[in-house]
Amino acid sequence: MARAEQNTTILTVSDADSGRLDQYLTRELPNHSRSTLQIWIRAGLVLVNGAPTKSGFDLSPGDIIEILKADKPLHDDIDAPSIPLDILYEDDAILIINKPAGLTIHPGAGTHGQPTVASAFKAYMGSKALPGDEDRPGIVHRLDKETTGVMVLAKTPEALRNLAAQFKDKTNFREYVALLDGVLPADEIMLETYLYRDPRHRLRFASMSIEEHMMEAAAKEMQGFRYAKSFFNKRKVYGNRLTLATVRLSTGRTHQIRVHAKQLKAAVLGDNLYAPTLRLPQGFAPEVRTALEAVNRQLLHARRLGITHPVDGRKLAFEAPLPPEFRSVLELLEKYNIAAD
Repeated sequence: MARAEQNTTILTVSDADSGRLDQYLTRELPNHSRSTLQIWIRAGLVLVNGAPTKSGFDLSPGDIIEILKADKPLHDDIDAPSIPLDILYEDDAILIINKPAGLTIHPGAGTHGQPTVASAFKAYMGSKALPGDEDRPGIVHRLDKETTGVMVLAKTPEALRNLAAQFKDKTNFREYVALLDGVLPADEIMLETYLYRDPRHRLRFASMSIEEHMMEAAAKEMQGFRYAKSFFNKRKVYGNRLTLATVRLSTGRTHQIRVHAKQLKAAVLGDNLYAPTLRLPQGFAPEVRTALEAVNRQLLHARRLGITHPVDGRKLAFEAPLPPEFRSVLELLEKYNIAAD
């Protein structure tokens, strides 16, 4: 049963209902397409027990679903203008690309009329595009809009199912390169926490330690908390202030590296959502300070991806080169390097 409350539609899952969130909404809101409902979910406009979640969330009787009114209409832009893909590898089952900065993965709020990875891939595939989930054809995993680097796309339904299972089961390999505003406290750091939507800022995520989560979970029901595990390796330190690090993911949560870097007091340089105002030491030359202060996106790059081929079982590894603007910043900083790789 649905009811309206100001600008919010509220539904309560009955004892007879369960299953995926998107399937439940399709049944309960027949005037809206499944594609539109999934756009709402990805835009953070659908809350389950107060927290945004994914289309495949498994509902239970008694769950409260809130559908918020968007500030402006949302559009399904899977057929938006496309851009050429930077292809690193291709065969009959998979496509490996090097995603540029500024490109979102799916159409959604704020992307109307703009290309996305999904629209570019659909245009590239043409009549061979995957049927079914039309607003995200072949999309296996995500990178943030301003994060660059290697991604795998599935060209067949069988490849999509196989690759999705690899990411879910954490059997693949993902390594990132990040320039951090701070010095890591150790050469190698393993950080595991629970991530959750920041109640003070709906676009951000916050982090809770394993111990805190255990204590909280023992006292009350915990919704929207996702386990996250990252491995940071210090590679270089510039001027006793900035760190070049590689980060290997054991899990792949939204904003995981960015939140964990902030927790280590070394936020990703240029991250306008999580990083404090950049205040560089006077030891950096004026031209270097100017270049660093001009960075307008997080310097985070998905460098390596390892997968098992979904058809023949081969172990494959792919690498995407650093984008020129990231590389040029590192070249400027090299004379301040005080910790050799």
